[in-house]
Amino acid sequence: MIVLWILLGLIALIFLLLCIPVRFDLNYNGETTVFIRYLFLKYRVLPAPEKKPESKKEKKPSEKESEEKAKEKKPNPLLRQVKKYKEAEGLTGLLTLAKDLLKATGTRFGKLLKHIKLKDFDLYVLVGGGKDAAEIAILYGEVCAGVYPAVSVLLGLTNCKSPHGCVSVDLDYSVKEPKVLCTASGAVRPLFVVHHGVQFILRTILPFYNKFQSAGKPAVKSAAPAANKKERTT
Repeated sequence: MIVLWILLGLIALIFLLLCIPVRFDLNYNGETTVFIRYLFLKYRVLPAPEKKPESKKEKKPSEKESEEKAKEKKPNPLLRQVKKYKEAEGLTGLLTLAKDLLKATGTRFGKLLKHIKLKDFDLYVLVGGGKDAAEIAILYGEVCAGVYPAVSVLLGLTNCKSPHGCVSVDLDYSVKEPKVLCTASGAVRPLFVVHHGVQFILRTILPFYNKFQSAGKPAVKSAAPAANKKERTT
């Protein structure tokens, strides 16, 4: 009985930890910086922390050459399976499989975005850098036509009706290169990430993996029809 209560307590603790939101801060100013905060912990995702140099003995040139030759001789199993699937299903079948996988991934990712609460979002785009004023003006119109609808869709998917911030696109003929500045902050509960991740693996990855691995394998025919024919003849 005590073991049961301990298991229930652990399950309740894990569920409680999954319900605590993970907060993120994104900043782009020529370089992307992403911080993740959970409870009292803070971790920098981008740029990745520099790894400490490990003190290892330098390998001899002959050993390095032998390792490189061994890697070249061993074929990549993924590329080999892709080639096998292409030979079995053709290029059209391979492209169809890739398109269905990307579509299912986008659908699942879109469902996950609905659980992200975006609090602050600022985007500033400065268009310029061209020699011809007419080309810069056309580029400015294209950027406006692409940025504003995309941001509206993103804010709609992230379950954020009125975020604090703004989106603006400016035009400056004197600027040599275009600039993009972006800051965003929000939160998501790990429970939803785990839920959609498990569903993505079970409903998308495993069926596609089984279909991908079964390429070129002969279909196993059941012996039931043959047995029925023997019974009829007798």
